Amino acid sequence: MTLLDPVWTSLLYLAAAVFFILALRGLSSPRTARRGNLIGAFGALLAVVTVFLSARLDNIPWILGAIAVGSAVAAPVARRVQMTQMPQLVALFNGVGGGAAALVALLELSHTADPWVRLAIVFTLLVGAVSFAGSGITFAKLQELMTTRPVVFPGLPVVMAAVLLAAVGAAVAVVLTGSVALAVLLMVLGLAAGA
Repeated sequence: MTLLDPVWTSLLYLAAAVFFILALRGLSSPRTARRGNLIGAFGALLAVVTVFLSARLDNIPWILGAIAVGSAVAAPVARRVQMTQMPQLVALFNGVGGGAAALVALLELSHTADPWVRLAIVFTLLVGAVSFAGSGITFAKLQELMTTRPVVFPGLPVVMAAVLLAAVGAAVAVVLTGSVALAVLLMVLGLAAGA
């Protein structure tokens, strides 16, 4: 049982997405950044409240547990970071968000046979994996854990083309079959493309 009708759930998620878009617009200028940040915070609050109202009531302890674990890890890190290290923190949090999105999509794959939903899952898997890997590389470069020079080698375009073709093939196969093994392969290919 849920507390919110599916139509209202969709409308509230849409409203939260609009607030996020408006927040990005506000964050584009130092003059409007504070307002943009507040709009984004309201959008996030709306999305979280919608999750609670639309989730099955027996899932709420899991949601609260995830919030507690995330807060226990992120809050101390965010408080201790110096302003000069903020880009690294943003890269790290962005990567973790992308990885989380990919893992949630992977879990959802076994719950649907609808090819359109599988297409959205494939997109989320790929974008989340690329974001996770790319943000990890960005963090490592900003933290000076690896060289900031581009890593290139003679066959790089061929390798990237092969990764892209394999990813397209795996994506089509996942949409058609719902194979979790192929979805994991797609995530690995996304990690390779993002790195």
